[in-house]
Amino acid sequence: MISNLIAHNLSSIGAINRASELCDFAASLKDGDLALCSELCVGGYERLGDEFEQDLERNLISSLKSGAYLGFSRIFNDYNEFILLSSKGVEFKQNKYRLFKPNNEDKITLSGSLDGIKIHNINGIKIGVLICFELRFIKLWDRLMGASIILVPAMWGKARKAHYKVLCQALALQNRAYVIACSDMDLRFKSIFAPDGKRSENMKFDINLIDKFKKSLGIDDG
Repeated sequence: MISNLIAHNLSSIGAINRASELCDFAASLKDGDLALCSELCVGGYERLGDEFEQDLERNLISSLKSGAYLGFSRIFNDYNEFILLSSKGVEFKQNKYRLFKPNNEDKITLSGSLDGIKIHNINGIKIGVLICFELRFIKLWDRLMGASIILVPAMWGKARKAHYKVLCQALALQNRAYVIACSDMDLRFKSIFAPDGKRSENMKFDINLIDKFKKSLGIDDG
């Protein structure tokens, strides 16, 4: 059962070192931890190759303890692919749908499908993902209404730090969900936003808080 939410920035330089650091971090997670690292946290837009990514995936799975979860994105099979892992293997994958054209992301990776943005049920907890630029589109928020946890891995621009913070907090408030935000390569930012908008770098997950917050606003989803 998910009980603790974590956002984590890597600190090493170079893809090999960052991959090793990510494996060490995965091994440190405990039963009940759900951790998020940033968009393309290991190599950025450098193509490390599908074989490298598959080896890393296997190493991460073997490093994770039972009941621990780790999410991040990578370039795989020509997509910017988010992946959530546990000791059991791949829980789900999701390709980035809205690409950021000002940095030529549309020329580096393919675009995923809108249908890929959906709620996933992980051990009884409803989880959704918006990857970086996707955070700016309210219609994508609507697709995740009902999720208890929304993950927002990013490679956000440092000059627009305020946008990332405000949008993640607004997403938590609007969708009445926990939002885990993690950006690493340009803007270094990590935070958890509770359904009531409160913020912390690490946070206990309390699904009852979602219902309590809805009741305090007189919201009845039924």
